[in-house]
Amino acid sequence: MAVLWADNKINKTEIQTIQINLGNKCNQRCSHCHIGASPNGKKNMEESVARKILSKLLDISAGVIEFTGGAPELNPNLELFLTELGKHGRQTVVRTNLTLLDTPEYSFYMDLYRRNNVKIIASLPSCFKDITDRQRGKGGFDKSIKVLQKLNSIGYGFGDLGLELVYNPEGIYLPPSEKELEKDYRKLLNEMYGITFNRLVTITNSPIGGFRRYLLNQSKFDDYMKMLVNNFNPETLNNIMCRRLLSIDYQGFVYDCDFNLALEIRVKDYEEKKFWEMDFENFNPEITCGEHCYACTVNQGSSCHGALIKDETDFDVTGTVKQYYGSELKSRSDLKTGACCTTETLPSHITEVMPYIADEIKQRYYGCGSPVPLVLNGLRVLDIGCGTGKDCYIFSKLVGEEGFVHGIDMTENQIEVAIRYQNEQTARFGYKKPNVHFIHDYIENLEKHFSENSLDLIVSNCVVNLIEKKEKFMNQISRILKNCGEFYFSDIYADRRAPEHIRKNPVLYSECLGGALYWKDFERIARKAGFIDPRIVSKRVVDISNEEIKKLIGNITFYSITYRLWKIKGLEDACEDYGHVAIYRGGIPESPFKLALDGEHVFEKDKPERVCGNTALMLSETRVSPYIEIIGSFAQHFGLFTYCNTTTSTEQRKDSQDGCSCR
Repeated sequence: MAVLWADNKINKTEIQTIQINLGNKCNQRCSHCHIGASPNGKKNMEESVARKILSKLLDISAGVIEFTGGAPELNPNLELFLTELGKHGRQTVVRTNLTLLDTPEYSFYMDLYRRNNVKIIASLPSCFKDITDRQRGKGGFDKSIKVLQKLNSIGYGFGDLGLELVYNPEGIYLPPSEKELEKDYRKLLNEMYGITFNRLVTITNSPIGGFRRYLLNQSKFDDYMKMLVNNFNPETLNNIMCRRLLSIDYQGFVYDCDFNLALEIRVKDYEEKKFWEMDFENFNPEITCGEHCYACTVNQGSSCHGALIKDETDFDVTGTVKQYYGSELKSRSDLKTGACCTTETLPSHITEVMPYIADEIKQRYYGCGSPVPLVLNGLRVLDIGCGTGKDCYIFSKLVGEEGFVHGIDMTENQIEVAIRYQNEQTARFGYKKPNVHFIHDYIENLEKHFSENSLDLIVSNCVVNLIEKKEKFMNQISRILKNCGEFYFSDIYADRRAPEHIRKNPVLYSECLGGALYWKDFERIARKAGFIDPRIVSKRVVDISNEEIKKLIGNITFYSITYRLWKIKGLEDACEDYGHVAIYRGGIPESPFKLALDGEHVFEKDKPERVCGNTALMLSETRVSPYIEIIGSFAQHFGLFTYCNTTTSTEQRKDSQDGCSCR
């Protein structure tokens, strides 16, 4: 495979980090190990080599000296290095797998690290036992947690004693956002085990060694390489670690990085030189690159020390919706607009669930809002266009074991991810059996899978705009919902009707813009299907920064809108006044002081509010009724209710002023 930057030479600059690989002996045999370390590893540094390296280290001014392996603690020269370098005040780092430190023979290293102010970078593939043990062997997770707790007890993870954790994906996908994943790690490790740390770094799996064999065995090597190439970000090249790092093997030979070391590709023009024989006064050799280097240059970049840049990159992707979401998109960073990305702050009852959702599920999720209403326990829910199942699994937790969640999606690659994690997510939530079920089918076939009046709640996230026959779809939604059930969803709408060239543009359609209805047309369709009084929960303008997309759409403004549509008998096509008063009495744990019915109806606890007849029905006939007191009846009518700010009431006020009954 040709390397995209092959025509532009990359040279080393001033060496800031020297990474010493003490050998390939390890107490573990991890499935993703790129150097093939194992308990049988024979390539291990001898003392004579270690002393020559140590002497050279004390003569040069490299800022950081880092030790890795294998398990570096298995090489007795590690103690020699740390003790001598510590005497000279040199900054040292050890990359540890943690588990070896749980053994009596090697536990002394923790105190040695503390005395010499050694920074620890520790591998912890997941906050969950099953994932970590799959990568590192049975018992690996429990031992790692025990050692992390011991490290915390002697001061690591606080202040000057640095403790970093390292994450790498379990499967054939790119790591999530480093910042977001760090939040999840902090929350889960602290809540479950009382562990704290300084920083989390994410590493993209390099297609060499054990991971390469895994890819080949799964016939996924070509797919993985295509994903890396498609997500190549040239902005990472100025920051790649090999510019400022030198790696040394167990014999003293030098390499551009630890990955080249694993591949036995020595520094160009220094192939026969050993570290202690080198002159670093004018040392800026050309870096040897290969296809494995794509792992370091995807998205925000990846290195032994985490992401390289903060900026996201746009990627050119085309095709139909199915190809777009099934094959082209590998992560949210591939999207060209903000239409399919949630920017609103998620409420705490959702954010508390998020760390329990598998990384691959979250990484391949695309959505334009947060369609998760309150009061969900025991409900039967359907997520339309569920993708990898992120929202389904959020609902799985929120409806509890007595509830049930269905997800339907047409994209096989997406639904496969959702199904793959079903047992794992069930275990994470502590359930005895799964309460989710996934259906691979077209959304237009809903009635093949669900009978009339069978669902309490239907949700979707940026899906309705992708459906061609929207009237038929809305009629199906109305039929399969129970009376007093709800369709609660987020989607993209336009401030006008889009012309043909926009509606049929493949990229715009797949980016949720081409199929976006004029919002008034959607509300007309909703009312015709039986959802008489559509309510807007939230609304934001879609951010479109891509210049080509801007030129295509012209003056059209697109909005991400969260609607809630109630299927309630008795709703009227206007807000009518019957003298009702509503009082929220509290009791909803996620919203103890106020209840938001929609963007215009927010009820403070114990504060009486006048409401129209439709709002009174929405509060008294649905699942929120146990928390609401309604005063009044429908016995006497007082005319139009002019206090609402819903779309229905706004239209009726305009009609009464203009004398026009058309909508």
